[in-house]
Amino acid sequence: MSKFSLLLGSALLILASASSAAKYYKWVDDDGITHYGANPPLGVVSTEVNTRANASSDQNKALDSLQKKRDQAAREREKAEQAAQEARREKTEPEAVQQERCEQYRKNLDILINKPTVRQENPETGEMEVIDQDKREEMLEKTREALEQCEGS
Repeated sequence: MSKFSLLLGSALLILASASSAAKYYKWVDDDGITHYGANPPLGVVSTEVNTRANASSDQNKALDSLQKKRDQAAREREKAEQAAQEARREKTEPEAVQQERCEQYRKNLDILINKPTVRQENPETGEMEVIDQDKREEMLEKTREALEQCEGS
């Protein structure tokens, strides 16, 4: 039994060392994203990665950057779909859409006048950011102009 255990252990060690000895490569694509793989693409400068040592890598940064790009693309797709739905609805129910917009302008004006702190979604990051006084004044002016159009219709 002990010879069997010794042989099994030796075989496992050989397999483990063979798998850890595989070559992996690192390369950067045209978007500046770092990739890792066993087979680098042809015609791209790549470097062999040491998989045995605890070498530092920028893969987490690259993954974060890629995730941010994907999130941004998803937000853009969602906004485009909402705009398309709004355009379709505006053709079929123009009065209802106009009433809803005017009501939203009234709510926005109330918030801009009465709330001490106003936040707005950053279109690039999707995060909420506090607007400064200049932006607040600009938004107040545009909202009042939009409400004048509502009262004129």
